Amino acid sequence: MVKKTSDERLSRVVALINGKGGVGKTSVTANISGQLARAGYSVLAVDLDLSGNLKLDLGYVGDPLDDDGKGVVDAVWQGQALPVITNVRENLDVVPGGRHLEMLAALAQTPMGDELPGGGVPTAFAERLAELAGDYDVVLLDCAPGNPILQDMALHAAHYVLIPTKTDSAGWEGLRMVGPRVKKARKENPDLSYLGVLLFAHQTTATRVRSGTKARLAEVSDTVPLFDSYIRHSETAAHDCRERGQLAHELARDASDSAKARLNVLRARRPGGEVVALPAQLSGTADSLAGDYEKVAAEMLTRIAAAEASTPISSASGR
Repeated sequence: MVKKTSDERLSRVVALINGKGGVGKTSVTANISGQLARAGYSVLAVDLDLSGNLKLDLGYVGDPLDDDGKGVVDAVWQGQALPVITNVRENLDVVPGGRHLEMLAALAQTPMGDELPGGGVPTAFAERLAELAGDYDVVLLDCAPGNPILQDMALHAAHYVLIPTKTDSAGWEGLRMVGPRVKKARKENPDLSYLGVLLFAHQTTATRVRSGTKARLAEVSDTVPLFDSYIRHSETAAHDCRERGQLAHELARDASDSAKARLNVLRARRPGGEVVALPAQLSGTADSLAGDYEKVAAEMLTRIAAAEASTPISSASGR
């Protein structure tokens, strides 16, 4: 029987999870990580998605240390240390994920999976992550949709659950799928709790939708609070961010510089003079989007601080 104890090294691990894809988990993971790192916190982002799309948002495509998740598999199966790409941003490191993570589902279904430390893939991953987590102020796990083993790995290692979602039917259905997995994980990770639900790609004027979402959350078996902050819908900014491998606040900076450069070129043009190409025009909504992520990061820290103040984590050697 697995001993149900807390591991203080994992007390700041947050799993961003939803049963459906396309609800903003990776964008939220990347941008909250970036906002926290920008504020001086030491952050580790862990990609537990087969798509490995965190590399697109953080711009480390082609990094020689990006092994598409093979290092995570080796850490779970062979007990090796989790691989870390350091300084993706100042104060921000990443454990890369990708297609090789599919091997963990196959491993979990074989008798060999029961021989892993702690008796399975999820617990073995939690033990490997604990070896790293104590070196960081916050650890964020970008979880795969529709992959039970990868979700269980995240929930065994996490202390908090954050559910990004859209307000459409698919997002809501994905949100409802999280509850049973959290309930199952609590059998071996009793400290697991909800930070809340975060609305993604939300229309700022849709107050009725927001009120309806609060009412629907009452249908969930656990009390899951709704974040006061949200991420607004900004398709152009989101596209530019991923295309350029930038976070929202980085795109906002470059958009401002680009706008000034375009204006200077236009001012300098003279009839019949040399034609000078205009600098690229970037999304004008990036600044507002960056502000949303900054508010979400601040609210997340506030909720963690409140939880720690009300229920101090006791020091222990492992889960």
